[in-house]
Amino acid sequence: MVSACGGQQDDDVQNMTDRESYIIAKALYEFIRLEQWKPINERRLSDERDAKAILHARFDNELALLAQSDEAAGREPPDCEGSRR
Repeated sequence: MVSACGGQQDDDVQNMTDRESYIIAKALYEFIRLEQWKPINERRLSDERDAKAILHARFDNELALLAQSDEAAGREPPDCEGSRR
């Protein structure tokens, strides 16, 4: 499967640099945070669930770092649990 953004295949995730993995994980993490700030009737629950599953499946290490960074800065991390594939 070819992605619309860069033409890379899903199988090429292992070939990502650490920086690329971090940026993608951060985008998913912030998307989840944004969705969780919305009233429940405005949230895109299936997209939020999928973002959580992708974070855990492909970016678990980055997710841990992002949550630790939030906690160290005195911010509440978004709830990224509950939707693992």
